[in-house]
Amino acid sequence: MSFYEKIKSALASEFIYSDDIARAVALAVESGKNLLLWGPAGHGKSEMIQRALSVVAADEDIFVQSFGEGMDEATLWGGLDFAALENEKVLRYFPEQSFLAKSYAVFEELFDAPSSVLLGLKDTLTARVLRKGSQRFAMKTRVIIALTNKDPAEVSELGPAAHALIERFPIQMRVAWTSYTSQDYISLFGKVAPRLPGADLNGTSRILAEMIAKAGEQGQPISPRSAVHALGVVKAAASLRGSAVVEKVDLLDLKFVDGMENLAESLQKEIEAAAERAAAEGRVVEAERKLGTLLAGMEEAKKAQSPIKLLQSAKALAAFGDEAASLKVTDGLTDRRKRVRDSASEKAAEAQKLALENTRV
Repeated sequence: MSFYEKIKSALASEFIYSDDIARAVALAVESGKNLLLWGPAGHGKSEMIQRALSVVAADEDIFVQSFGEGMDEATLWGGLDFAALENEKVLRYFPEQSFLAKSYAVFEELFDAPSSVLLGLKDTLTARVLRKGSQRFAMKTRVIIALTNKDPAEVSELGPAAHALIERFPIQMRVAWTSYTSQDYISLFGKVAPRLPGADLNGTSRILAEMIAKAGEQGQPISPRSAVHALGVVKAAASLRGSAVVEKVDLLDLKFVDGMENLAESLQKEIEAAAERAAAEGRVVEAERKLGTLLAGMEEAKKAQSPIKLLQSAKALAAFGDEAASLKVTDGLTDRRKRVRDSASEKAAEAQKLALENTRV
């Protein structure tokens, strides 16, 4: 298995919509070109990169640096040599303790750093050598992966230093889901739920996924991170009740999850509607199962050519047809209910006809 296939497999085991990211990382590693991943927060950029790099390098060969407004050149270059500053009155750093000494570097929120830091970084990436006064340190880093929530086009508008730095990341990719449907969240839950503590979902993952998708339709989509937080909250809510399984009441605590606050007032109705749809699905499935049992009984009566058993089947199927007709379902299940009812009525009539045919006059 190639390292690309290993990366792809590793990411697919924990994330959804990760194939393109695996490809981008593999291209960066193979070509030695820097990679920029950008996109909305909460989509697991950091987690996916850490998982992907763990396939191609040992932990000690990966350097992770968080940038921000408090970032300075001393931090970037491994720390300031205070002894040299005090005794020799020169600025000197410890680059052997910085990303420059590692094969792979991950820069978190790179473009939140001050322009002076970005300019110094750009110059070093261009020369592949740290040049500060008389100090020189050859850059050993093969690939840098920068992560940001900002659009590169917007970053370019921050100034020449930011624009020039973006050009040092020739491989770029926006990290986001292609859709945010309930099925997307169900797929996500299937990967992360086994790793989360708390009560068993007890079949509520579909309801939870539907609610999260619905919440996203009212504004910005709910991020995967928030969805996982929501999953953890409902599992914890059940545990707080002393229950080993999640129930409908536990979903009310979703109002405490970031991005879902506006659901507080309508949450109860949403839960009841989603629960009714799930319950209606269960009723239809049970009716279909019962119909299958009745039809199997009718087939046995046909083989036995027993008028009494055929009449019994006809009576049971007719009664079941009436029962199916009054089955409470939601709009999306009316066609299935009709098929169950019509099938029962048709088979009841057939059984009664066969009973008469097998009766001697």
